[in-house]
Amino acid sequence: MNHVMRAWTFWIRAELRDECREHLENTKLPELRAIPGNLRTAAIFRDLGDGTTEVVVASLWDSLESIKAFAGPDYLKPTIDPADKGKLLDRDVIVRHYSIDAMDADVFERALGSPLPL
Repeated sequence: MNHVMRAWTFWIRAELRDECREHLENTKLPELRAIPGNLRTAAIFRDLGDGTTEVVVASLWDSLESIKAFAGPDYLKPTIDPADKGKLLDRDVIVRHYSIDAMDADVFERALGSPLPL
């Protein structure tokens, strides 16, 4: 069975990195992890060296149907709270979905240290 990884990318000012990480880890990531069909969720950060930081929120789902149930008919768009939008830089937020097969799952297992339910 294939899983689906949903990755959405956005950019913030570098000085907001710690605030953003804390907000994601304490609020948004636990909310995503509690949604039926979500198997894993993590956020990664990359300083771009120009005063900005790229943030990727990656979540692994049991199916595209679970993503659609969570995100609604506009599942190809990010789900960003209006209160958080003002902190994002004026760039197009990117959402991508990737099919994860059993071989790809092995890579996730090694990276995350625990097996995925296949």
